[in-house]
Amino acid sequence: MKSKNIQDLVSGKNDGKEVDVDGLSIPIRTLKKLLEDGYAHLKVYKENKTVSLWGKACAACFTEQQLREHE
Repeated sequence: MKSKNIQDLVSGKNDGKEVDVDGLSIPIRTLKKLLEDGYAHLKVYKENKTVSLWGKACAACFTEQQLREHE
């Protein structure tokens, strides 16, 4: 499981769409909000369906449901 660059995931995509990241469907709008919040990278942990996010000054771990609520 390799980490993903959030900017690469959202580049050129419509806010109303979703992107599949290692089996989890994440809304583009949510990923753009995470970028605004300072997160730059994410890594999906399939075994417990959580997503680890980090940037220069922040880090967090969310479930798929928590990510959807982050919008």
